[in-house]
Amino acid sequence: MLKKIVLIFIAGIILVWQSFAGTANALSLNEDIRTIPLNEQGETVTLTNQQAQKGAKLFGANCAQCHIQGKTKTNPNVTLSEDSLAYALPARDNLLGLVDYIKNPTSYDGEEDLSLLHMNTGVPELWSEIRNYTEEDIKDVAGYILIQVNADPKWGKLSLIDN
Repeated sequence: MLKKIVLIFIAGIILVWQSFAGTANALSLNEDIRTIPLNEQGETVTLTNQQAQKGAKLFGANCAQCHIQGKTKTNPNVTLSEDSLAYALPARDNLLGLVDYIKNPTSYDGEEDLSLLHMNTGVPELWSEIRNYTEEDIKDVAGYILIQVNADPKWGKLSLIDN
């Protein structure tokens, strides 16, 4: 019995160590990839590796269920690809545009309020998953999405034809 407990304990330590080591290396991105558009005027901002890691974790926990690999389950015609984000109204291909969308989602043409249909921080009583997001959390998630646009050529692409 004691032998089983010791083995489980050792396996637990190894698992925890690997998950921390894997996280640190998984998003150790160069500055070019972490430099993303800040606003529609063309200014840029460089996120830290820690911000990218936090954004990845929050996206994975709360957004990836509908936006796996930057695609959108509920509307496959609108993805998180560079083109889809750029042609939305208002444009969502920059940090401030995506932050605004996470707070107050609208349809692709900007005409309809989607706050009852898409997770957001504007209706916290409805979307408990992100109820406690801070402003920094929102920026980190938005930044992660834009980093993925830079880092992964397949991000948000529906098929090989989109490449």
